[in-house]
Amino acid sequence: MSDPEPRRIGLVGGESTGKSTLALDLAEALDACVVDEELRDFVARHGRTPHRDEQAGILHAQVVREEEAAQICRRPVLVADPAPLMTAVYSLVYFDDPSLVVAAADHCERYALLVWCADDLPWVPDDGQRDGLSHRSQADAIISRLVAEELEPRGIRVLRVTGDRDSRVTAVRRAWLPGPSQGPT
Repeated sequence: MSDPEPRRIGLVGGESTGKSTLALDLAEALDACVVDEELRDFVARHGRTPHRDEQAGILHAQVVREEEAAQICRRPVLVADPAPLMTAVYSLVYFDDPSLVVAAADHCERYALLVWCADDLPWVPDDGQRDGLSHRSQADAIISRLVAEELEPRGIRVLRVTGDRDSRVTAVRRAWLPGPSQGPT
């Protein structure tokens, strides 16, 4: 008999919103495996950001990474850093291309919780991979729209986290750990 798949948390948020830091903190706080970002590896491999026609492949590769990790993770929780939804968000930010939204929203149904990292942290450059505050704000606005129009109507649980590291981890723990009337199902 095989072990049950871990329950999943997906992270979303624009660049420099603390997703990777939160993923590492959640790995410790919730005894979780973390799935790293395909886009970051793509940029490292190719020395450039992706073109419009490469976005679907990046989304697919992120989904595959997550599915493979779910099969081998021997911990109760899997954290996707980020959820493939971010590829769809970036396709909208950089290419005004909505073609990946439905597939990305479909994938979000796999998560017990989707955590949206607010853009209230100081912006930090990242070796040529980050474009700045205006792109981060644009991504945040797109996430807000997708949550309202695509995710909430499907019943996908979304938690927006703000503040410092401890505040974010505490908010996720409260939403994640079952209490009298809370916690994912």
